[in-house]
Amino acid sequence: MAYSNIENDDTVNSKFFSPLHESYLHSEHQYHCKGISDMDFACLGILRCITTSKSGHEFLQIHGLETDEHYDPSHFFKALKSKRRLANLKSLNQQLNQITHQQLPDAFAYCPELEGFDIYAGDGHYLQAASFDEKKRGTKWAVGHFFRLNLRNHHLDYIALEKPDQGKVKKHDAKILQEASAELLRNGAPKGRKVIYAWDRAGIDYSHWAKRKNNNGIYFISVEKKNSATEQISDNLFDAQDPRNEGIIQDVYIGAGGHQMRRIVYQDPRNGKTYTYITNELTLPAFALVLIYKHRWDIEKVFYQLKSKFMERKSWASSLAAKEAQATFECLVHNLCVLIENQIISKEDMRDRVEEKKEKGEPKIEPIKRVKL
Repeated sequence: MAYSNIENDDTVNSKFFSPLHESYLHSEHQYHCKGISDMDFACLGILRCITTSKSGHEFLQIHGLETDEHYDPSHFFKALKSKRRLANLKSLNQQLNQITHQQLPDAFAYCPELEGFDIYAGDGHYLQAASFDEKKRGTKWAVGHFFRLNLRNHHLDYIALEKPDQGKVKKHDAKILQEASAELLRNGAPKGRKVIYAWDRAGIDYSHWAKRKNNNGIYFISVEKKNSATEQISDNLFDAQDPRNEGIIQDVYIGAGGHQMRRIVYQDPRNGKTYTYITNELTLPAFALVLIYKHRWDIEKVFYQLKSKFMERKSWASSLAAKEAQATFECLVHNLCVLIENQIISKEDMRDRVEEKKEKGEPKIEPIKRVKL
């Protein structure tokens, strides 16, 4: 996709899309198309996430004036419904994962106890129905997508599209996890390496957790429900002498649904708020598990950025392939933004000072109020 106002490759545009071009060279689903190339389709979808256009037609009209290529809108919308194009987009995002792994710092590098784990946050995210979506019970229902964020390098990728069972409007998170294959949840982790997911309390399913742990090396940590039927079966396990366990009140084995689990109670020393976690991981020190769940909030921040900054609030089209394609475009745009942000920080030393203050817990400086005399 050539921009008429770009004369060299040393531009923000070229830097932003460079990892995508690199990824395409290794895509497993390349195909030469006459209407619109795979790369142009990928770039168009990403740009649609970035721009503020309210419809696909509006986006293509505006974007067509900025490029040397002029596309019939039908080309883009047909490509959006293509399962082969969707497979290519997912392959591109998988290749981007290799780049983020190489270029971005590991958020858990300082914790040696977690070296043997791939660490993810998983959650559902909902968009408004598309304009031509079919009504169910006289209403258009929100479209549910389930994402996974790599908490080590912030790479975002897609787990599943919610497909409500007949007669039901929405699936439970636990059902989505049950339907996901072990291969999908392990996400390429080599044999012997453990995978742990931080999921909100909607994902609790003790039997499923036990099965995933024993058969696939997949672990979960979540906030315990207040009405969960559990029984304490051990004394406290945590090392009170380890300063990293500050705030840990309880770390015990429990019986839950006929399976052995673990409960960790943590009180934040800064504000006194207490959190109760439940997990099927029995070997890590308590502080490491608390740390993992604390980082789960990162995926909520990503959803906020997608909805409030990129204005991705509504589904683009009605077909299932198009809905998954849109979600994959959201993953691609997030991952490209993370990569270029890292370049800006490392090469230009430009940082988000507001976000740094939030992470440090520094108080917000209130503006001076003017008093009328």
